[in-house]
Order: sequence, then C-alpha cells, then structure tokens
Amino acid sequence: MPTRITGLVVAAAAGITGLALIGTPAFADAASTATPTPTPTPSSTAHATRTLAEIQASGAKAISDRETKLTAAIAKVTSDTYLTSSDRSTILGTLNADLVAMKSSASTIAADTTTTQATSDLKTVLRKYRVYAVALPQARLASDADRLTGTTLPKLTKEQSTLAGLLSGKDKAKSTTALQSDLSDMSAQLSTASHDASGQASAALGVTPSTYDSNRSALSSVKSSLESARTAAHKAQTDAKAIRQALK
Repeated sequence: MPTRITGLVVAAAAGITGLALIGTPAFADAASTATPTPTPTPSSTAHATRTLAEIQASGAKAISDRETKLTAAIAKVTSDTYLTSSDRSTILGTLNADLVAMKSSASTIAADTTTTQATSDLKTVLRKYRVYAVALPQARLASDADRLTGTTLPKLTKEQSTLAGLLSGKDKAKSTTALQSDLSDMSAQLSTASHDASGQASAALGVTPSTYDSNRSALSSVKSSLESARTAAHKAQTDAKAIRQALK
C-alpha cells in the first residue's frame, strides 16, 4: 500500500479511537436508553417490604430492650442517696409510666393484624416515649446535678472556709503568696461550679419527649453545664489538696 494511503488509514484509525474515548458517556447513555430496565426480582423487593411478623418481632425486641433499661434505672434511682426526694419522685414517675406504656405497647403490637397498624404502633414506641433520648439521660443528669449541689460543692465550700481560717489563724506563718493564690482560685472555682450546676436538675427533668422533638439540644445544654461545673469542682479540689499538703 502506498505510504500516503497508509498514513490516511492510520490517521483515520486514530481518529476513531479518539472519538471512542471522548464519546464514551454518550455511547453509555445510548446503550442505557436502548436497554430496558430489568424487572425487580422477588429477592430485591423482599428486603424493602417487611412482613407483619417481622415488624412484630422488631417491636418485641425494641420494647424488651427498653423494659430492661427502665427496670434497671428504676432500681438505681430508688437507691440513689444523692437525689432530692422531689427529684426522685419526678424521675420515678416518668420511668414507671414509660415502663407501663412499654408493656401495653407490647400487647398492642402483638395483637396487630396489619403491617400498617404494627408499623404505626412501633413508631409510637420509638418516638412518643423517647426512653433512650429523654427518660434515661434526664435521670442521670438530675442525679449528677443533685450530687454536685447537695454534696460535692457544700463539702468543698466548707473545706475552703476551713483552709482560709487556718491560713489566717494558727498556720498563718506558713501562708505564702502561692497558697493565698490557691485559696483565691479555689473560691473562684467554687463560684463557677455553683453557678453552672444551679437549676440543672430542674432543667433536665423539665424536658419532655415533645420538647426534645422541637429542640434536640435541650438536654445537651444541661450536660454541658454540668461538665463545666464538675471541671471547676475538680480544680477546687486540686487547690485544696495543694494547700493541705503545704500545711502538713
């Protein structure tokens, strides 16, 4: 074949190759358009649609798990010596009411005769009562708050007063700028802890499932305040320890 013809053939082949690469998406679209969409097989649709028995089994498991958690929480709250009697009563009221609701829901879902009924009743268990999102965490937060305000901070405040008396009294000779600084910081940390912990038990117990649905951070703000209070209380304890060590 003459050289000029050979070159044209090679160029044409290269051009076809280049068009094939650049035009891949277009050819892919054409192919997908020409190929009919396959009919879903029974195995691919079975996963999307649950049977009544499957929904009931899921409901039974969800309810059983919540009943176990609620029962354990009720026992713990009952024996919690840090909770005020008022807060304990409020918490137990919520936990016991939720437990009764779980038992009732279990019977309801087990008796449902359609997937629509069972699905609706299961959603009620998950969304109306908010056992995991509200009832259980608010009980823990209220206990933490009562422990801080009723036990930890009063003890530290008494300790701060005792140390201040020692540094200005019988141990005055041992007082240093560093110890006075620790004492001052201890006072400041106690003030911060008291401020951050104040009213948090009531704030936690005031959250309801509907409140949570409209404001998902309702309990998060309580948790954040209590973490800040615990941090400040820990710093106050560190200051007290440093002063006690120096006065030995």
